[in-house]
Amino acid sequence: MISPLLRLALRSLSYHRIRSLVLVLCIALIGVLPTAVEGLLDLYRQRLEARAVSTPLVIGAPGSRSDLLIHALYFRGEVERTIEMKEARVVAESGYAVPVPIHKMGSVRDHPLVGTTPDYSSFREFQFQSGRWPQKLSEAAIGAGVAQQLELSVGDTIPTDVHKLHDLAGAYPLLLKIKGVLAATGTPDDDAVFVSLQTSWVVSGEGHGHQVIDPNIDFNLILENKSDNVTASAAVVEAVEVTPENEGSFHFHGDPDDLPITALIIDAKDVKGETIIRSRIRRDDRLQVLDSMTELSELLAVVLRAKAILDANSLLVMVATALLLGLIVTLDIKVREREVRTLERIGAPRGFVARLLFTEVAIVVTTGGILAFFLAFGAIRFVADGPLMLP
Repeated sequence: MISPLLRLALRSLSYHRIRSLVLVLCIALIGVLPTAVEGLLDLYRQRLEARAVSTPLVIGAPGSRSDLLIHALYFRGEVERTIEMKEARVVAESGYAVPVPIHKMGSVRDHPLVGTTPDYSSFREFQFQSGRWPQKLSEAAIGAGVAQQLELSVGDTIPTDVHKLHDLAGAYPLLLKIKGVLAATGTPDDDAVFVSLQTSWVVSGEGHGHQVIDPNIDFNLILENKSDNVTASAAVVEAVEVTPENEGSFHFHGDPDDLPITALIIDAKDVKGETIIRSRIRRDDRLQVLDSMTELSELLAVVLRAKAILDANSLLVMVATALLLGLIVTLDIKVREREVRTLERIGAPRGFVARLLFTEVAIVVTTGGILAFFLAFGAIRFVADGPLMLP
């Protein structure tokens, strides 16, 4: 049964419903920011750490360690320099680990285009909504987020992005054939497009193919036609679609061992193998090896220092809100002076008015806090249901 004090407080708040609603919303908006930030940081930290724990060793060219980590694990940003494919072969020949090369130098509708091997699918333990892993040139497997955002499925095609329209010598967009859609993982893999290393090298200009020119049909493409030689326009010889007719014309520039990769993930068989690979790579000045968890901890330390500034700002806002709420209560007492005198005249006990005002404030603050919690919880769940997104 509701006490007379609580009933009277609820009646008073209901009578001044607009004022009460404004106060509740103000408190909720003030409380939702620090609550949501704290929850989102915990969520991101858990996901980032899970990704780093599952990828203990990353090899790349000397340069920014944080850039290499974010590039290899989260497919964001670029690395300053690349390493050669033969480094993966050296790791494989050691017998202590399975090398998983990464070549990310292109994109598809602003989604990262990741060239790798089937070992990456085994390493991440991918499941497929439909289809399979790409096996041939120009085939692709897309993450669940890409499939949903771009409304793509197995059998569709999509071209790669062109970043240098002014570069006439650059590679043309390559038409990718979607052969698989990955199941959602809640990781950056959901937002990526996976192709073979050969496909990625073609997209980045390390290899190319040629169209078959028929002088009798494609006469508008011919620059020079001699009896023993046909010369086509350079603007059209680059192939944009791999077909059975032109697949054999695709080739790469140089020795395959010398072709670039941007990072190399090490899937060690055990702790011993991981330790041996790490010690060997550290003796090579041309390479650098990252302990993913150690590097991530340093990055998170920077984020937490920035969070301390947000916490201080939130504390100041809460103090200001408390002072403002006190001012509102004081003014409310002045406005309700006649109501207070009436309560005293009808025999309200000493301190009843103070308890009534305190109850009203407590109801408003509690309601605002509960609303802030649910708003923050909804925001966190909304982010949690999607893939890990990094700027």
